[in-house]
Amino acid sequence: MKPVLIITHLPDRQDGIVRQSLHDAGRAVIERNPGDAEPLPAAGEVGGVVTLGGRQSATRVAEDPFLVAEVRLLQSALDQGVPVLGMCLGAQLLAVAAGGAVTYSGHMNAGWPELRTLPAAAEDPLFAAFPERLPVLAWHEDIIEMPPQATELAVTPGPGAALFRVGDSAWGSQAHLELTPAMLIEGWTVDPADIVEIEGAGHRIDDFRAQSRDHLVAQMAAARPMFTAFGRLPTSSLSSSAA
Repeated sequence: MKPVLIITHLPDRQDGIVRQSLHDAGRAVIERNPGDAEPLPAAGEVGGVVTLGGRQSATRVAEDPFLVAEVRLLQSALDQGVPVLGMCLGAQLLAVAAGGAVTYSGHMNAGWPELRTLPAAAEDPLFAAFPERLPVLAWHEDIIEMPPQATELAVTPGPGAALFRVGDSAWGSQAHLELTPAMLIEGWTVDPADIVEIEGAGHRIDDFRAQSRDHLVAQMAAARPMFTAFGRLPTSSLSSSAA
């Protein structure tokens, strides 16, 4: 079975619960990061792609050679029916690859909005068992306009797509469903630059940390089976169409 590629965009390369969830599905994992000398593999060389968040912007793909190569990889994956799962920036890049759009919202959106699943999620291979209502971690400035003919699976308050599927083989989540306490509580919320963003979004940092501790356990419990289900998807049974 071909390995699943995890794309990290931040220098810390943390992938949260993703790697272990994929291992639980019996999948080998390879990882790429913009700091690597090794290029991204071709879509045919991997059994899936999980692409995570970062500080880059999907509104400026053409300015970043790594993002250009990543969007091309995602387009090839869509064409070949290779499963794709994007979180935040990864979801935005998937939207761009599938013919959607990403725009700048004008401000930082950080917090724990309630994700509410829609009827289409009930039959979805990844999100059928997801809670109907769940606070999820949002941390983004850009918002997603869904690709043509994509299926909306869930919504959150405010503008932009929250959770969607492209064809039968690709999913995008604006929320950071990959997070662990090590990433969020011990990492992002103690980084000075990140604290500025959180407070700029209207939160007191201590309150945000407390809220994150309260909500993260439930988010992880819901997300682990979803990532494991992704790892069990057989590429050969999926549609080759991105529409």
